Amino acid sequence: MKDIVSPSLFSLLFSFLTDVTYNFDQIVNSNSPESCWAYLTNLEKRGNPHTDINLLNKLKDCYSKVFFKLPVRQYSKNATYARILVRYAELKGIEDPDEAQDHFIVARSNCKAFAFVHIAHAQFEVSQGNVNKATSILHKAHTLNAKPAELLDIAIHNLKAGEKRLLVLSNESITIKGKQFFILKMIGRGGSSKVYQVLDHKKQLYAVKYVNLEEADAQTIESYKNEIEHLNHLQQYSDQIIKLYDYEITNSYIYMLMECGNLDLNTWLRNRKTVNPLERKFYWKNMLEAVHTIHKHGIVHSDLKPANFVIVNASLKLIDFGIANRIQPDVTSIMKDSQVGTLNYMPPEAIKDTSSQTGKARSKISPKGDVWSLGCILYCMTYGKTPFQSITNQISKLHAIIDPSHKIEFPDISEKDLLDVLKRCLVRNPRERISIAELLEHPYLQLKPQASPEPGTCTSINLAALQSPNSIIRAANNLARMCSSGKKLDVAECAKSSS
Repeated sequence: MKDIVSPSLFSLLFSFLTDVTYNFDQIVNSNSPESCWAYLTNLEKRGNPHTDINLLNKLKDCYSKVFFKLPVRQYSKNATYARILVRYAELKGIEDPDEAQDHFIVARSNCKAFAFVHIAHAQFEVSQGNVNKATSILHKAHTLNAKPAELLDIAIHNLKAGEKRLLVLSNESITIKGKQFFILKMIGRGGSSKVYQVLDHKKQLYAVKYVNLEEADAQTIESYKNEIEHLNHLQQYSDQIIKLYDYEITNSYIYMLMECGNLDLNTWLRNRKTVNPLERKFYWKNMLEAVHTIHKHGIVHSDLKPANFVIVNASLKLIDFGIANRIQPDVTSIMKDSQVGTLNYMPPEAIKDTSSQTGKARSKISPKGDVWSLGCILYCMTYGKTPFQSITNQISKLHAIIDPSHKIEFPDISEKDLLDVLKRCLVRNPRERISIAELLEHPYLQLKPQASPEPGTCTSINLAALQSPNSIIRAANNLARMCSSGKKLDVAECAKSSS
């Protein structure tokens, strides 16, 4: 990493001070939890309190002075003060676990809004072998609405997985345009880039893509700048495009500060044996809306696959525009000097050699290529695999994708509209392939209730009124109850009560 967190100004100043007690008295009198915390953390770096009893006693004495001068009832809403309470409890635990318990309870009862306080207590209980108690603490923190809730989710997940550390708060940080973000963990990597989950000083979660330009070639550097340009331009037009909050470009690195998703669609699919039909329909609509937006702005993605969609608050968002290309308004397709995309989702026209120059392969890309890729994703969500996934030899797979005589299998399913969508997306001739606009109007995206006891009263609900998989499921359940009770169907009311 290029930008490791540097010692704070306080730490730099205090490292030169020798009379700890006298100088700390001055710091405490400033009534600043931040100044006290900077001093205390710098003091602890001088040794190991677990093995140095003198340092441990000196630290405990300093912490006691903080609590005497800065009473908890006055500073309980200060995040730095909460950290002071937590660290004091941890230091107490070195010699007396029972006393540490009391101080963790004080920290949690007074600073209940901070997730890290509850996690620290749960971590202490894990160290004492009290896993059930740790679980109870974390779940109670959720009911108390401690923030950020994402940290609690990570800690609970790690606890269930048997991890010894519930949350690894890295000592590293990233600074973007003067703002500091603490690294929680790496959540992705590829080529010369790494993606980190980070936390800002307000305890908000973000994702940061870090690109080491010293390891990247000119084409790769251009692709990342291309991605920033596309994301910047598209922010205002769709909620299905991942948000780019800020970025920083130097000669040696690029930082992109982005919205943090829960998980990508690829991981979501791997964790499921089957996909709920309503979830599949909702996510399909999200994907179509995202791709429709970029196409309206003359952008072809060229590498649509499940890993390039992330779930953010139960909604799918499109990410990664590295190899996307702009098409001029009066042009329907462009030629590219290399094949692009991921093989299992790559359209036939991106594979075919359409060059008239010997030895120089070129491929044609157009918005219809993105339709094929989306069709492959929907096929995977329907049948549990992509259309050509069973062909393991890569050369054979390439030939099968472009060969019209190689029939794509479409096993029969109960959702005939879904089957029609799949067949119309996976047409090898792009001119005959369905468009995104047509897909958005397709009957598949209408939620059809069961037959009404009174003919003519049943209509369809457009999914635009339903904002999440849960709201769709609730709407369907409401409709089912109306049908079973024999009442007149009120579809609009079902949608309204489900939103």
